[in-house]
Amino acid sequence: MRLRYKSKIPKIEIQTTGKIRIIDIAKLAGISIGTVDRVLHNRGEVSNSTRQKIMSIINDMNYKPDILARRLASKSRCRFGVLFPRSNPDSSFWQTPLEGVHKAINEIDFYNVVGEEFLFNQFDRTSFSKKAKALIKYKPDGALIAPVYYEESIELVSSCKNLGIPYIFINSTIDGLNDYGFVGQDSFQSGFLAAKLLTYGMPPESSYCVINLARSLNNHKHIMSRQKGFEEYFHTCFKGRANVYVYDIEDTGEAEVNDSLSRIFISHKNLDGVFVTNSRVFKVARFLKYNKIQLQRLIGYDIINENIEFLEDGTVDFLISQKPFDQGYMGIRALFNLIILRKSINREYYLPIEILTRENYRYHRLDILKEGLY
Repeated sequence: MRLRYKSKIPKIEIQTTGKIRIIDIAKLAGISIGTVDRVLHNRGEVSNSTRQKIMSIINDMNYKPDILARRLASKSRCRFGVLFPRSNPDSSFWQTPLEGVHKAINEIDFYNVVGEEFLFNQFDRTSFSKKAKALIKYKPDGALIAPVYYEESIELVSSCKNLGIPYIFINSTIDGLNDYGFVGQDSFQSGFLAAKLLTYGMPPESSYCVINLARSLNNHKHIMSRQKGFEEYFHTCFKGRANVYVYDIEDTGEAEVNDSLSRIFISHKNLDGVFVTNSRVFKVARFLKYNKIQLQRLIGYDIINENIEFLEDGTVDFLISQKPFDQGYMGIRALFNLIILRKSINREYYLPIEILTRENYRYHRLDILKEGLY
């Protein structure tokens, strides 16, 4: 059959002239380019015999469509929706992943990709729901989601599935709903590492405190996972010899935090170290510095502006980087690979766990700001 098709037209040296094109398939099959295009895109009326002839040639020639070229030729836009918390005076953390999103979108806008931001108040469940509904109404081709509120995120994912919208989670994930991908840190391991840093070189019978400083803690699964990792280190390595206390502070206002911290440090006057499970470690550092309380070690997360002062003066000993810029950047690139390039992507993309000190944090920030680094 192959020889019969080829005998109708002059031989085309496909293997020596580079990529096979739709026009080459059309010539080999002795049909129009439009017919080949209809078969490739599964649209329009094409007879079974013609379809089989075209598919046979495509398989023989190992034809692969040039997706990027097709994207460039298309006048339609690919729209990505971004559902993030809005940066606020309480913490500037979420500004950094948004900067990563902006950089990624700028790199791929050549392929008619645009991003639309749906920023919500992370302390307001209603705000999340409102922006999630706006995202669905926008009907993006793909979504990058920070699933801050559990029940509302489940509802959002259900809507995405019904509409066929692929989605990527960043920063935290939801078990059983990570159908496409997650970009972030292994929270359990980062908590385990924090415990190792806190106890390094310390006597076995020392006293430590974990402070979860966030509103609606039930919605912050990654924070709970860090706590579990921290506790697992002590269970594995200390066998109950150290004293570990856990406190949840869900009212994050300045006065309320200070009042809670006062009670903690009155109850435990001989604490050797404190682990704050998110980027609000600056609130604890500020309290310690103002009240002239000395700790052997204080550990938290992320190089945000609020934390730098206390890292530089030694109040904070270590910051564990969640690489928030990379989370935003890699989240958009994952959507690009999945939707535009049609590549399979990792269901879980764990970013490196980096330890930052006053000696090395400047180089970390320089890397983020370097143009063209990513």
